[in-house]
Amino acid sequence: MVENTYRNGKIVCPYESTISLVGNKWSLMILRNLRFKEEPWRFNEMLKSLKGISSKTLSAKLKELVEYDIVDKTVASVSPVVIHYSLTEKGKDLIPVLDAMAEWSEKWEQD
Repeated sequence: MVENTYRNGKIVCPYESTISLVGNKWSLMILRNLRFKEEPWRFNEMLKSLKGISSKTLSAKLKELVEYDIVDKTVASVSPVVIHYSLTEKGKDLIPVLDAMAEWSEKWEQD
């Protein structure tokens, strides 16, 4: 059973914490992309694959996911600089959650 906890004198709901981190369209789409590709993604590859996202939004979402140690950002010291994004172990731990969401959607999706 999932229960609220106290952190720094405040009630913390695990559902709310998770939703605030990955409960938006673009974060979920970024995680989906990272989940289904074996090798790391380059920024422009990700940008092209996510129809409707702006460069600014993608950059902000990737930065947030990196800060929470869900996505790894690797900078290659070559010229020009090459940056790759991939899932961390913490990010990979979200895969069953993403899969469960997809399975639920497939089960209950209305035509």
